[in-house]
Amino acid sequence: MRRRTGIAVAVGLLLTAGGVSTGIASAHENPAGKRSEASKGGAATRHGGMVFVQSNDPEHNSILAFRRAADGKLTAADAYPTGGRGGAQKDNPFDPLASQESLVFDRRHNIMIAVNAGSNSVTTFRVRDGKLTHPRTVKSGGDFPVSIAVLGRTVYVLNAGGATNVTGFRLSRDGLHPLAGSTRKLGITNAAVPLFTDSPPQVGFSPDGRHLLVTTKSKNTIEVFATAHDGRLSAKPVTTTSTGDVPFSFVFDQAGHLLVTEAAKSGVTSYTLRKDGTLDVITPSVESGQQVLCWIARAGKFFYGTNPGSSTISLYTVDDKGKVAIGGKDGVIAAAGGPEAVAEVAAAAAAAEQDPDAEPAGAPGAGPIDLAATADGTLLYVQNTLAGTIEGFRVGPNGELNLVETENKGLPVFADGSGMEGLVVW
Repeated sequence: MRRRTGIAVAVGLLLTAGGVSTGIASAHENPAGKRSEASKGGAATRHGGMVFVQSNDPEHNSILAFRRAADGKLTAADAYPTGGRGGAQKDNPFDPLASQESLVFDRRHNIMIAVNAGSNSVTTFRVRDGKLTHPRTVKSGGDFPVSIAVLGRTVYVLNAGGATNVTGFRLSRDGLHPLAGSTRKLGITNAAVPLFTDSPPQVGFSPDGRHLLVTTKSKNTIEVFATAHDGRLSAKPVTTTSTGDVPFSFVFDQAGHLLVTEAAKSGVTSYTLRKDGTLDVITPSVESGQQVLCWIARAGKFFYGTNPGSSTISLYTVDDKGKVAIGGKDGVIAAAGGPEAVAEVAAAAAAAEQDPDAEPAGAPGAGPIDLAATADGTLLYVQNTLAGTIEGFRVGPNGELNLVETENKGLPVFADGSGMEGLVVW
């Protein structure tokens, strides 16, 4: 039997779970929120800011804070316990929550929200001067919460375990309060701690707030619920089969076009979201040639995706009609973890060819997962779970990325299925 790296095995499992036959989660903030004065325009980088990382510790989940200097350098500040536990999905090779938007910041109300996947709860903090205070924790409404969406004072949590669902809450300065009658099941039943190939990865609102979207890996769909004025959802979603296999994360451009990543062949498809919840394809599956594209974020007019199977970052641009194009060389704009990490991936692939009977190895490379940019789009930060680092890049005028920081102080290195996941930047 051919030897495969842990990530190659992961891709194979994703495809099997999704029933496919092919051969192989901005700064994470409320889209309708108003920016504080300190985060508007160029002030985001001229005056520095903050970077927050969710430790996702299986015993004591915490939010790790770093002061960001104007040049992008980071200084470890404080750690804020959530009072809950992190989680690790079964058989995950590098991303324990297998999701995007597990840590979000609502600028309008200055509230940080984090999932505690291991204790089926969600924690809110008040945010002031870069410090987190007044933690409040509530049950998430299901098993293994992985992703959060915020619109005004309405919050939805995606529960990826058990009878998978989205559950709504009202946001106040005292935390989250359950929204009666808001839970909507997704038609996927998992174990309480799901297999990472079976868990839905992201929930999010459309920019106008009229729809709530959920991606599903095992069903290979994008589910679109209509949103009422009271925050409750339509009884059933409009279901669209993903153009590419294994839809994972999504983001909207400034014109409201939807971009969805597809992990199977590392593609990005753009869609028009209609008022009735249907999706029309604009550009189908722009593939990078890299491995396991899952996460995507906007930085100004550019979009970046992380490819943990290749330890690389890809660049995408979108025109005013929503057409997607890929930049860089061979689908790569920068290496995550530096040339050494990319060489490690290449060496693992070569070893697989040399010794086809060997057991699967652990995932090579830095393991880039979540990423987020400053409000003005001039700095991009990438979370490398296998390396236990955060890398900061200066965004150039043509989308090029120049490394300005690598920080590892206090950050956990992925081990035995557990590691950090969740990133907020300003």
